[in-house]
Order: sequence, then structure tokens, then C-alpha cells
Amino acid sequence: MFTLNVLADTANLAAIKGELLALIPEVKSSHRCEALGRGLGFESYASAREASNRSTAPIAANGAAFREYLKSRGFLVPGSVLYCAVAKVAIANVVAANEHLSVWGIGYGRSQRKQDGKWESAEERYSRFLQDRSELLSTDATRPFLASLALLAKVVRTKTVRKGTGSYWVKHIAENFECTYPGGEPLGPHYVPNGVLIAAAIHAGFLAKSHYDELGYHSLNVTFNMSKPCLEDLDYAIRPDSGRSQDRRREEERRALKRSGRRRWV
Repeated sequence: MFTLNVLADTANLAAIKGELLALIPEVKSSHRCEALGRGLGFESYASAREASNRSTAPIAANGAAFREYLKSRGFLVPGSVLYCAVAKVAIANVVAANEHLSVWGIGYGRSQRKQDGKWESAEERYSRFLQDRSELLSTDATRPFLASLALLAKVVRTKTVRKGTGSYWVKHIAENFECTYPGGEPLGPHYVPNGVLIAAAIHAGFLAKSHYDELGYHSLNVTFNMSKPCLEDLDYAIRPDSGRSQDRRREEERRALKRSGRRRWV
């Protein structure tokens, strides 16, 4: 389960309202707006609009309050709809603040060879990046974003960025994590692109450090201010058959045998 916080300012409120229109067009406009107000912790949509003019602190989305209001008006809409709408706006905020972030990670990467065998031009490489960036802004990114937040809620923060906390590793843990929406609807396991995990971590307040290869190109992966032992424990519990987990299990078995041998000769 996760907590999804968002700054309920005027721009975000309007954007979430627009996303709800796209997701549940069958619901009357006034009901959508009032449900949104309740889902953001207000007594009404008017209260939410008034607060949006002076909003300075993030608030938590409440899918249950959103769902129950619509149920009282005869519409059976799951709370996940609100979380999807809010998540899409939260991702857009992260993308706007991080110009090199796309669905696959940080940066444009090196030029790739095309189907005709020729290498991409700089313009083609940038065009590919823009396409990858637009995928991060799509509705398809919201579920893996929320699944990532569910995992990140269990990660211990450190004061500084630590080695060995690469985003590509963390995203593999996140996409295998069994989790639910706050209302109990199934959420994960679900595939998580590297850039979506990075966006979720930035949204959750983690520090992210970029890296470069020997030619000066961005590495797609970043590292975080996350406890590596915590990540290792989560990986061991969530992915017991991963290479890391198998290595850890063999090491634990070796140590256990060594201890038992000592006891035998005491």
C-alpha cells in the first residue's frame, strides 16, 4: 500500500479534474468535482478551489472518500481512479522539474543503430528521447508509479546518496512486489520501467544522483539516498530466486555450516 501526496494548488487541481473527465466521462461533472474535493480531504469542491489559491503543503489522496461520495450518487467507481488521476499529475510535475527524465531513465543515451544499419543522427536520437518522455506522461505509467511508491514506503532513507543503490536494481524489486491500493484493489506485481521508478523516488522525496559513461553520455540509471542493506533485505524477501538472493542464501548456508562445525569440535 502507498500514500500518494500532491500539492493541491490551482494548476494541479485543474489537471486532476481534467484527468477524471477522461477516466470517468459517464459521471456527471458536478459529481466528479465534488468527489474530487472529498478525495483530497475537503468538505466540497468549492472548499478545494478556495484552498488551492493558498496551498503550500502536499495533501494525501483518499480513494475511499472519493469512491463513497460517487457511490452515494449512484456511481460505482473504484478508488483507484482517483489515484490514477492524481498519479498522472504527480508524474507530470516530476517530469517538468527534470528535463532529462524519460520512461527509460535519465538522458538521451548513445545513438542507436537503426534497422537499415545506419546510426541515428543527433536529431533522431533526441526525437526518440521525446517519444520516451511522452510515454512517461501517459496513463500507462500511473500504475507502475503507484506500485513503486508502495515499495519505496518500506525503504530506509540515508543522509547521502549511497553506492550500490542503482535504480535498475530497485525497479526490479518494485515490479515483483505484491501490493494493493489503499482500498484493497490489487496493484502489484506489475512491470515498472526504470524511469517510472526514478520519478516515483523523486516524488517521494529521495535524492537521485546521475552518472555518466566514459564518453560523457548520461547513464540511464541513477543512485539514491537509500539504505543498501534495507534494499538487500527487501530483494531477499520479494525476489527469493534472484541472483542476489541465491548468493545470499548460499553465504548464509556456508556460515551456518561453519558454525555447526565449530560446535561439533568444542
